[in-house]
Amino acid sequence: MKKLIILLSFLLYNVIFAQQYNDFAREIFFGRLPSAKSEAMGRIVTLNLDPYFVSQSNPANLLSTKGVAVFYSNSSTFYGYNDASYHYAGISYNTQKFGAIAFNLLLFNSGATIFIPQGGVSFNNPFEEKRFLYTLTYSNKIKDWFSLGINANLFVADFGEGQMYSDSFFELGLSRDFNLIKKSEIKDDLTVGTQIKNIFNQSFTAIDEAQSDAFPSIFRIGISNQLEYFDLDIYKIAYLLGFTIAFEYQDLLNSGKRTAYKTGGELALLDIAFLRGGYYSETKFNYGINSTDKLEEFTYGFGLKLDFEKYIANNFPLILLFDFVSLAQPTYTADFDDWDNFTTFTLIANYRLD
Repeated sequence: MKKLIILLSFLLYNVIFAQQYNDFAREIFFGRLPSAKSEAMGRIVTLNLDPYFVSQSNPANLLSTKGVAVFYSNSSTFYGYNDASYHYAGISYNTQKFGAIAFNLLLFNSGATIFIPQGGVSFNNPFEEKRFLYTLTYSNKIKDWFSLGINANLFVADFGEGQMYSDSFFELGLSRDFNLIKKSEIKDDLTVGTQIKNIFNQSFTAIDEAQSDAFPSIFRIGISNQLEYFDLDIYKIAYLLGFTIAFEYQDLLNSGKRTAYKTGGELALLDIAFLRGGYYSETKFNYGINSTDKLEEFTYGFGLKLDFEKYIANNFPLILLFDFVSLAQPTYTADFDDWDNFTTFTLIANYRLD
């Protein structure tokens, strides 16, 4: 207990004396999510909606995966960067006995062109910038209390000059599931999760320490309820209908910007097809005369799941997941709101070993 109090005191000290976050690398921290499912459900990341791409979501949720998984995600575009693209890839393994580990890689490329909305013109980007995020994750259960996850992140920047700069930061996540009802026809689970990114208030320095840029220290907390209805007379393989509703609150501990409220839901049919929707609102921007004071958007998307063991071969426990969104980009400027839609697709292959 004494060690825990010392750790919490240290974290509190870092929060109180935190270097101010000034929107550095927002395309990484507040840009696209690798999980199309999370994007569709109001951009909620603390709960067990995305247990694979844990570089962006709660690392504690990695423990809910089973066996070995490989995953890939692609997303484009990003506002004025017409050719911008995100590539996410990773691999994870849940040992059951010793916890779960994962490695995630993010590559962001700004692309070769830039669009200026005020003039409606595009021009070649003289500095094609790249961002890399390498994430190593470990998650395990703390007795029967909760799941704990830790991310060690290495952020690498190439500003288009062929020279790479890097710095690291760490994050912590907690998650707990509660089974409310478990009967032959109904299963009802409640999940609570929380996450703190950049727990030691670290920053990025390219050349001069005096000009360092703070990474955002992001606090998130969420709650969800998942209800599944079984009718074995109609469908014996899995649940007949499932419904999930989730809520999340977000706050930046080293900035007055990007306080967010998020909600999302999912309707599942036969554990095969999934329809999703959500809404989020981020407030307190004030970037200038023409800036909006908040971002808000309704989100939606769909997913498909194929369980080989259930539908194809009894002794082949492979699950394939495909998720997709195509959504509008909410505007930061009050005088322009005609950005191209972005699209994200996610592919996951999970081979269970239990």
